[in-house]
Amino acid sequence: MTLQKHACLGTTVLLLSSTSNLALAQDGNTTAIALDPILVENEVIADGPMSTAVEPADLGTAPAQDGAEALRSVPGVTSGRMGGHGLELVIRGQQQNQLNVIDAGSFTYGACPNRMDPPTAMASFNRADRIIVEKGYASVTHGPGGSGGTVILERDAPTLDPESPFSGEFSTGLSSNGGNLDLGGRFTVDLGRGFYMQAAGELKSADNYKDGSGQTVRSSFDQKSAGVTLGYVGQGVDLAFDAEYDVAEDLLYPGAGMDSPFDETITYRLRGGVDVDAGALTRIEGTLYHTAVDHVMDNYSLRPLPPGITPMRTPSTSDTLGGKLEAHLSFGATEAKLGLDYQANTRDATVFRGPIPNIEAENPANSLFFIWPDVTIAQTGLYFEAETEMSEATRLKYGLRYDYVRADADKAAVTPALGAAPNTLYNAQYGTNFNAAREEHNFGGLLRLEHELTTDTLLFAGLSRSVRTADATERAIARMGWVGNPDIDPEKHHQLDIGMQMNRGAWYLNANAYVDYVDDYILRDQFTVAGTTTYRNVSAQLAGVEIAAGWERDGWEIWGDATYTYGENTTDDRALAQIPPLQGQISMAYGQDLWRAGARVNWATEQDRIDPSRDPGTTSGFATLDLFGSYELSEYATLRAGVNNVTDETYANHLSRTNLFDPALTQVNEPGRTIYVSLDARF
Repeated sequence: MTLQKHACLGTTVLLLSSTSNLALAQDGNTTAIALDPILVENEVIADGPMSTAVEPADLGTAPAQDGAEALRSVPGVTSGRMGGHGLELVIRGQQQNQLNVIDAGSFTYGACPNRMDPPTAMASFNRADRIIVEKGYASVTHGPGGSGGTVILERDAPTLDPESPFSGEFSTGLSSNGGNLDLGGRFTVDLGRGFYMQAAGELKSADNYKDGSGQTVRSSFDQKSAGVTLGYVGQGVDLAFDAEYDVAEDLLYPGAGMDSPFDETITYRLRGGVDVDAGALTRIEGTLYHTAVDHVMDNYSLRPLPPGITPMRTPSTSDTLGGKLEAHLSFGATEAKLGLDYQANTRDATVFRGPIPNIEAENPANSLFFIWPDVTIAQTGLYFEAETEMSEATRLKYGLRYDYVRADADKAAVTPALGAAPNTLYNAQYGTNFNAAREEHNFGGLLRLEHELTTDTLLFAGLSRSVRTADATERAIARMGWVGNPDIDPEKHHQLDIGMQMNRGAWYLNANAYVDYVDDYILRDQFTVAGTTTYRNVSAQLAGVEIAAGWERDGWEIWGDATYTYGENTTDDRALAQIPPLQGQISMAYGQDLWRAGARVNWATEQDRIDPSRDPGTTSGFATLDLFGSYELSEYATLRAGVNNVTDETYANHLSRTNLFDPALTQVNEPGRTIYVSLDARF
């Protein structure tokens, strides 16, 4: 039978899913909109103000795709490509630690100074029950920063059935362009008395793909992950302990001067909550976690070493310890959260140069730069957030947040054998050093009003201030030609959002607009000092519009979206780098009972507002056609298939890196025509 689910229309935009069934999950930080529900078949739809929820299987992507590539399905979300793995997520023109990625309550920060391993590349998408994408600053509860948005991978405690102690999910898929293979599964065992065990694993393998012109793009990788959870659920208590392992090997990056033979992530996490009856206090939740990432990149093991070039190798680590304690409170018409969170991230990376045996042994005599000089950034946050029902038609959400930040670099004064001490580089560019720790006291907050104008129309407006501290690269990277600024000020965003949603039976419309005035925007500056990348604070402005609409009747569905982003460095009167062009998707599908088929056009206009020192260049507009379909083999299995880029167009996403490996190409191109098939099953 055709899967049908009811969904309440949210205020952002609908997710374009290629072969997906409807997935909807209520965001715990967002009140459901009191409009009549609409019936949507095989779509994913927004789930509250500035929030979209989707099950991982419903992203409708080809097998073995990177997490940030899969999230391109979400309107307003895009990513830049450096290879087949490790795409850089971008929301509202913001990226890196302007975005928060939270995996079952924990934060993981990559160990590559060149960002070959951003958080979405290591996150356990296959273990998530739903993925929530928030655009803009939607809550003070998600940790420090997050001015551009937050991606949350949520996990539910399983529903235990004594008569069926074993359950599981399995998926497999293949694609033609690059021979991608994806195998994954998650299995649950009821141990009795409320205790359970879950085990999960996934294997991704991809060879080099070809772009629309038949050019081979160096993009192959192999990635394996596994995890086990021991948990308890019952009597108002849920508790889980996770142990997870992820390893990616032989990763090729045409958009970088090195490749990565090895990247490993180990995560331990304790999470849970308890319902209480203590007056206004209704629940207590907590998370404690530790993640350790080990990364290696070099210029010789996975690519030919050009004549006259000395072998170089950079081993690096990123360890994060963190936790969160949160109380849920209820005061009549007000629901509130009071919490304390902490995270400390330590990053260490050394560039070695010389004979391969020496640099693989990490011989101190071959150390060239302490590129991350043992940098620790610790952030302790205190927050309060509440939502009050002002009337049957009006809700007010408000919150405050304080963060204490301390940053230090233990190797700042240490001199590598073949190069200069980090302090020497800092002093040459900024006249300072990193001998003393830096401290910050950052304050943020939000205020959001929602009003139901009629039973089918909702209006909302919000104001927010969010502050993010500089990361280890912006504050402390240390090598010739690329130097962080120990005295950089934190970035302060002041955002205004307005929007509306309409649900008129068979059709709906979502629209919102925002403007973001940024004080002390942290600019990666490649034009002030010739030949050297530095960091400085400037004033900036970001703005944008996000629109989505859909129509459904008698098995037919048409839906689409468009997103525009504007970014300006107002100090220097020039465009901000890495701002996506006007872009969107338009889809049409038809389905009856067991099957569904459709087509989607992905499009973007030309982008000529660039920072020529950072962006590879202007990019032309493009339009590509995808075909997709699904068939329910049984109540427990669904077959999906599709063709992406049917016409074999040659194009690049504006945000993608310069293709350093092929001088004939300006950027790393997207894949050409790709045929894929996948099977999802459960028992």
